[in-house]
Amino acid sequence: MSALHIPFHHSRSAGEEYLRANRFTEAEAAFAGEAASRPRDPRPLLALGHLALMGNDLPRAEQLLSQAVARDRKCHQASELLAEVSYRRDDFATAATHQRAAGNDPIAAKLDSFAGRRPYVIEGPDSTRAPFVRTDPLPIVMVRLNGGAEVPFFLDTGGAEVILDASFARASGVPLFGSQTAFFGGGKAAGLGHGAVDSLTIGDTTVRNLPVNVLDLAPMGPMLEAPGLAGCIGTCLLYRFLATIDYPGEALVLRRKAPLSKPVDAAIDVPFLLADDHFMLAVGRLNDGSPTTFFVDSGLAGGAFACPASTLKEAGVTRGSGPIVEGHGGGGAMKVWPFDVASLSLDDARLQGLQGIAGAFPPQLEWAFGFRIGGLISHGFLRSYAVTFDFERMAIRLEPASV
Repeated sequence: MSALHIPFHHSRSAGEEYLRANRFTEAEAAFAGEAASRPRDPRPLLALGHLALMGNDLPRAEQLLSQAVARDRKCHQASELLAEVSYRRDDFATAATHQRAAGNDPIAAKLDSFAGRRPYVIEGPDSTRAPFVRTDPLPIVMVRLNGGAEVPFFLDTGGAEVILDASFARASGVPLFGSQTAFFGGGKAAGLGHGAVDSLTIGDTTVRNLPVNVLDLAPMGPMLEAPGLAGCIGTCLLYRFLATIDYPGEALVLRRKAPLSKPVDAAIDVPFLLADDHFMLAVGRLNDGSPTTFFVDSGLAGGAFACPASTLKEAGVTRGSGPIVEGHGGGGAMKVWPFDVASLSLDDARLQGLQGIAGAFPPQLEWAFGFRIGGLISHGFLRSYAVTFDFERMAIRLEPASV
């Protein structure tokens, strides 16, 4: 996670105040003024570059972040963000250089392993449809790693790169280049390995030359009713397609990138921002509360919503006499408790009578990027739609089952 903490001195600048209030348009204007008035300070340019990257404007992000590095060669956060610019372009050689400058040697080594090979090479038809083995508590599809036997993977936009179960990765001879600590549900930490594979086949589509993460997924298999669970498909792979998680149609649909057609009447296009490599952020509401930035994270098994304690307090949600139960995430066991959600909205899409899960939201995420993420919207909400992720237009299309 490339957390963006801009170390302004003493009182916050106008740009940082707007950013902390999730007023991104005003923050951009204020940071632009600060960048012009303080020609040696890299921090306003860092913030501007990050905002451009969240909008997936890669040329502008590269220009601004390069200017920040020119002002301060030790601006490691700018190097990390420049690495993400190059990663999204599949320019792994440049991404590796920036990751090494930021001190992320395991990631740099993984990216360097692709020297002479283009990553994320897509082979197959223009579109493929991989049926779900099951849809609940999370969608499961069958895939082939390096041309091997079919194995079950779950879908989770809360994941970044493709994740392989550690035992499965060892048995498959996946090379590893080191590991780093990552945070998962409930704020639990675990070591996340960095590796690379030759191919992943989903339906009739094969993606060659993939970077992967490696994590112990064994405790999640029983919870997801998926014996032999071998991995997870996350946002970094979906980013290379016009991808639809079709919950009503019970399939993952992967199409070559192309602009979405005009939405049919019942479909809703939700604008979103993309922070770091997989945090899709969109505006929604819990119950009748204020508009809030939510992380669209499909991987909360069975639940529709999770949030930090601050959001529960704002909504007046307390545990009462409800039971505390044990859940499992990428970082291991965590204590959670369910709560009723009267209504949940994502832009103009609104559903009622859902279930939230308190204790599952990673507290490190709330202020990780210099602005507040007030919750994550997940499976129990998305389950009613065919959900398409358009990274060209930066829109998430929600099509209800009746469409």
